[in-house]
Amino acid sequence: MADKIREGGEEMKKRQLLEILHILANKVRHKIHEDIGYSKFCIIIDEACDESKREQMAIILRYIDEKGFIKEHFIDLVHVKDIVAITLTEEIYVVLSRHWLDTQNIRGQGYDGASSMWGEWNGLQALFLNDCPYAYYVHCLAHQLQLALVAASREVIPIHIFFSYLNFIVNIISASCKCHDQLQATQTIEITNMMKIDELETENIIENGSNYSICGDAATTYKKITSFDFVFILHLVKEIMGITDILCQLLQQKSQDTVNAMYLVSSTKTLIQKLREDGWDNLLKVVKAFCEKHNIEVFNMDSPYVVKCGHHQHVDFNIEHRYRVEIFNAIIDSQLL
Repeated sequence: MADKIREGGEEMKKRQLLEILHILANKVRHKIHEDIGYSKFCIIIDEACDESKREQMAIILRYIDEKGFIKEHFIDLVHVKDIVAITLTEEIYVVLSRHWLDTQNIRGQGYDGASSMWGEWNGLQALFLNDCPYAYYVHCLAHQLQLALVAASREVIPIHIFFSYLNFIVNIISASCKCHDQLQATQTIEITNMMKIDELETENIIENGSNYSICGDAATTYKKITSFDFVFILHLVKEIMGITDILCQLLQQKSQDTVNAMYLVSSTKTLIQKLREDGWDNLLKVVKAFCEKHNIEVFNMDSPYVVKCGHHQHVDFNIEHRYRVEIFNAIIDSQLL
């Protein structure tokens, strides 16, 4: 089969590879169905937009196999016309029915705690409980912890600005890739049509070949990410999340109990407190080294920090105080409260 694929053209190769993937996916789904049989199982649902901005829903099954091991397997990914609870419920029923799984055997349901459609998840829970009274809802504590930590840190104004810019940067990068593909496709059609009627003008291609809005956004983004402020906060957030991620991972372990979870929370807070007391010098050293490597201007920490208020300027403290007290200590304190 591999030899036949190599011998075919590009389109033939793509079709054959897709067919192989489809066959393998069906075999995996069949094995999951065999493992579950008529036993009870839980569903885990998540939603997201694909590159074409269409809503899609991922369905994962959690069950205990015949050997007593807990298994979690991805079963399907489906596009949905909208994210209304009744639509999602119908799509889930269709998928389960397609794979010969009885909805009356559902014994648990879980959803993405960060979803913007949280209200719809609540509606979905209620609909499932109406049909399957034992399909109890279980929230992802680790995911909720991550959300709480980010929300707390955003109470510090410089951190709030950082996350806002971070979101802007992600959108710019995603949009630029998509716009590039769309622009190429549009220009290909336009150039083909112009060649047919012999009206191809080089000047028009040059004039229409750039998007000033994207260029402006890219320039703004580059200026922001190459600033000392952005680099400092990026490394600080990385340090804090490196500590809290350990707790998040442990909370997701299947054997976790409440008493041990409380101990883990306490030990994580101790590590964050240690970062506050002993981590400043090392963090500043790492940030300076990064900036020097990438030709980013490094501030003199002993220089006065000038605060602008309208047309007036005044100096209350130095730059080190600004970064250590108003950012470093402030964000760590927000995690400890």
